[in-house]
Amino acid sequence: MRQFQVSKFQVIKLLLAFLLIGPVVVWAQQGNVEPIQLPPIKTVTLENGLKVIVIEQPSLPIVQFSVRVRVGAIHEPSDRTGLATFTASMLRQGTTNRTAEQISEEIDFVGGSLGASADVERTDVTARVLKKDLQVGLNLLADIVQNPNFPEKEIGIIRNQLLASVRGMRDDPEELASAHLDFALFGTIHPLGRAMSEQSLNAITRDDLVTFHGIYYRPNNSVLAVAGDVKADEIISLVKQAFGTWQKADIPPAPLPEPIKLQGYKVRFVHKPGQTQTHIEIGHFGLAVTDPDYIPTVLANYVLGGGAFSSRLLQVIRAKYGKTYSIFSYFPSYSFPGYFRISTFTRNEQAFETLQMILDEFKKFKENGITQEELQAAQDNIAGSYILRLETLSGLTTTVLNNDFYGFGMERSRNWRKIVRSVTLEQANQAIKDRFDPDNLAIVLLSDIKTLEGRTELIPGIPLENVNVVDWLEPITARAKPYAEFLAALAAPKGPTELTWAAQITPEARALLERAFAAQGGFERVAQIRDVYTKGRGSIFRGGQEFKFEGELWIKLPNKLKQIIKFAGGQSTVIYNGTQGWVEAGGRVRDLPAQALAEIRESIEFDSLLFLWNIARADYTFDIVGTAQVDGQETQVLRVTNEQGKSADFYFDLKRFVPLKIITSLGEGKSKEQLLSDYRQVEDFWVPFALKTLEDKELTDSFEVLEFKVNTGVGDEQFEKP
Repeated sequence: MRQFQVSKFQVIKLLLAFLLIGPVVVWAQQGNVEPIQLPPIKTVTLENGLKVIVIEQPSLPIVQFSVRVRVGAIHEPSDRTGLATFTASMLRQGTTNRTAEQISEEIDFVGGSLGASADVERTDVTARVLKKDLQVGLNLLADIVQNPNFPEKEIGIIRNQLLASVRGMRDDPEELASAHLDFALFGTIHPLGRAMSEQSLNAITRDDLVTFHGIYYRPNNSVLAVAGDVKADEIISLVKQAFGTWQKADIPPAPLPEPIKLQGYKVRFVHKPGQTQTHIEIGHFGLAVTDPDYIPTVLANYVLGGGAFSSRLLQVIRAKYGKTYSIFSYFPSYSFPGYFRISTFTRNEQAFETLQMILDEFKKFKENGITQEELQAAQDNIAGSYILRLETLSGLTTTVLNNDFYGFGMERSRNWRKIVRSVTLEQANQAIKDRFDPDNLAIVLLSDIKTLEGRTELIPGIPLENVNVVDWLEPITARAKPYAEFLAALAAPKGPTELTWAAQITPEARALLERAFAAQGGFERVAQIRDVYTKGRGSIFRGGQEFKFEGELWIKLPNKLKQIIKFAGGQSTVIYNGTQGWVEAGGRVRDLPAQALAEIRESIEFDSLLFLWNIARADYTFDIVGTAQVDGQETQVLRVTNEQGKSADFYFDLKRFVPLKIITSLGEGKSKEQLLSDYRQVEDFWVPFALKTLEDKELTDSFEVLEFKVNTGVGDEQFEKP
């Protein structure tokens, strides 16, 4: 959800850095409650419902156009997390009037900028140009907002960029711990608890993008702010020409279910092997920005952890005890109740002492409140920093849009100093009593599980049996196991940790396989695979007829398989437990013949991904047997032969080093050919989402993957005789 946006932690760090210099800038304004002078602002609403706000600010020959649409992550279907960001990211990728290249050329030619980003509950689309080029900026903005055509080629490009952002989050301990706290607080029933994932991104289709845009990108669901060297009457006339034909529609509300209340401490430990620092995230539910308590609460939080070096948490945890470099707390601004969060990191050996200090300081804050001097310092800084934000064109525009979005109007900005300074000490301390809850918290620690060795409790009052653990490579929404259960799973026999190359491998074959492992996240990552799950739909072609089906497939390594196929007329289930197999259909269970068992073993052994797992656990021979073109792409052909003499030819793409084709022998001079395409990245692994099988050059079946998961934890009981 944060692709093409600054990380929220970068934003917070920048904000804290800004607040450090705030007192120097605004100290002379102590007690000032005079209204803030704003430039002329005019608001009109077009017939189609589009609200237009014009801000006349002629100090620079620049014009900024910003369309804010009331759509974000809270409007996404639960199985399409990331759809709002995907849609926003596609706006510049082509319209019914311009290609992506033409859009880039036009905005670059005038030295302007054009972009879009989606947040939790809103999407902003912005164009910024010189005054002389305002018509260019307005036309481009109007085109990408109203007429995106979502070309398939660009969908693939944006999907991969978003997948890269998901992988980037996993590699950032702070971001990863934050996502786990969101899930610990809200679960998957609430949009704030759902993280954009490989599965959700790979599930998004062009139809999803078109539908989502068609529902929410409407004039009566949007506001256009125009700021800079403009005259209101002139620019409104141009806006009517650009946006006047945009059709309004009914907008469905976003469902926001109530999250489950916290009772005591809910602890989630994210195990990342080799992690030398522990990232600590602590949180509970918050309040809406429109809540009457919001400003008193934010002022109080400034004292606790929002005021950088002046905050109590930093003074105690960093300055006094030297446990961390940075610690902060904050309430985000949403139109609905969000969350409160404390975030920090420390050395592993200091983790639990630091956690205890934070909780102790939080409880003191709750019990004793703040002083008049602390409140005044918070008021001075928050009142003053707000004024500085209004001095930039982008800051002014964002503030105007925010005021409209939350229903405040510009009087809030004009009277900001008075609003902030009118908060009394009694109100601030009452907000602390009502809005801060140190006794009911979600706690996330991201660290190496070895930091828990020798302990019977996390801290006094939290025994280890109350700590649930999840591996850092698992999906954010994965079930966390009780500590003892996770340790037992961790101690279970694993595959090899390094690949011992067979003597029967040529240097060329070894070089190719090294690249293939690297493409799939490295040997250690492949070795961590325990099971895979695939869900999809396809067709079987027999005797000139097509039989459509839906299917699910579980493979538990090294050699167990379960497959459920649903046809229009019924269902069949195939199970293989590693030695025996059965098929259940029409209420009858039959043993699988030897030939079927051999085909199942082969399908696991020579799978496009799992063969890499297999070759480290048995004796194979490898050789490069040539090159070939597959769908216009140059490939290198690797022959893999097992101990029984069975072989498969893998046609490796020389750009991504994934197989585009696999050929195995059926005997009697016949062969089976599998064509693999539409590769997408899921949890570090490149997986083909489109497959076709040909036997003796005849198409026998095709399959479209809809969902792919790694390490679901499927149990052995699933592979027992039905």
